[in-house]
Amino acid sequence: MTSQTTLIVASPSAAGRHYECRRHVTCAMDDAWWKSSRHRMSQVIKCRFLPPARRKRLAAAGTEYWKSQARKYCDFCKCWLADNKISVSFHENGKRHKENVKKHISQLSKRSAKEFKQKEKLDDEMKKMEKAAMAAYLKDIQNNADLTSQELNDILSNGEGSSKLVLVPAPEKVPVWHEVKSESGNYYWNTETNETTWDCPEVYLSLAEQEEQKLKKQENEKAKERLKQEQQKDVYKEVNARLAREKMKEKAVKQPELIKNKSTYTSTFGPAERATKPYGSWTPVVNKPQEKVDLQLPKSSKEPIPVPVVYEPETPRIEFNEKKVESLGEGPVEFKKRKFNNHIKRNMRQKTDDD
Repeated sequence: MTSQTTLIVASPSAAGRHYECRRHVTCAMDDAWWKSSRHRMSQVIKCRFLPPARRKRLAAAGTEYWKSQARKYCDFCKCWLADNKISVSFHENGKRHKENVKKHISQLSKRSAKEFKQKEKLDDEMKKMEKAAMAAYLKDIQNNADLTSQELNDILSNGEGSSKLVLVPAPEKVPVWHEVKSESGNYYWNTETNETTWDCPEVYLSLAEQEEQKLKKQENEKAKERLKQEQQKDVYKEVNARLAREKMKEKAVKQPELIKNKSTYTSTFGPAERATKPYGSWTPVVNKPQEKVDLQLPKSSKEPIPVPVVYEPETPRIEFNEKKVESLGEGPVEFKKRKFNNHIKRNMRQKTDDD
């Protein structure tokens, strides 16, 4: 018995995606042929992306499926492995995986420490700014106690405080379907249900519209950052100006006090006169006699015996005489002749002629 069937295959590189063979296979249908996966896979030549709707229809028609082994991606080691308990446990218990996990944890701790320090600095700066603003506000209240009440009355009189209906534009509805580009062609993806179709829906976001939305978001983020920076600069300027005013006021208060305390003014020009005795007056040094201390020692009736004096004898002086050689001699120089036969030492045992 022969029949025409369509095989659907899942590739190992893209888990969860099903593919349909473009070529219909015509062969003998028996149990032995279906059991051999090699023969079945050898008939699959070219595959393309299969949408979920087409997949459901083929499943309802009773089409055969073949799925490859699921794979899992390790984020720490950046590698693929088989998605089963044995291979996952073997990989996680390995030395390389553990070292990568430790590195990742240390990097996270360093980043969190840096972020914590930056946050502390920002909090300190904000506290300083709030203190300076509160001090300036208290001074304004001391100078004019009715300042806040006047401002509130002005706001109420102008009608700013009255409740008004503000028309807020309704947010635009973003289409659910998005166009996606692939190697085999463009298809459409639903962001809510994660469905994909080759058929063009009525309302969808094209690729050009998606790029425009990304550019608008980037421009809005840049504008927000600029506004934040400008606001921070304005706040810093106000705080610095208030601090400068406070310092000027303190100087203005101190100057008249210094003028009052000064009794005399010097009319001469030039360097200031030095003090005649900067280190004080001279005092004479008096040597005080030391008082004798009575040690209350016992007194002896006998006279003390004088200590004998020992005289060391004088060391004799050593004189050195020099000998001079007046002449080296007129006769010839004689040397002792060497005895050549005396090569045998006397203390060595000599050979005997006895048999």
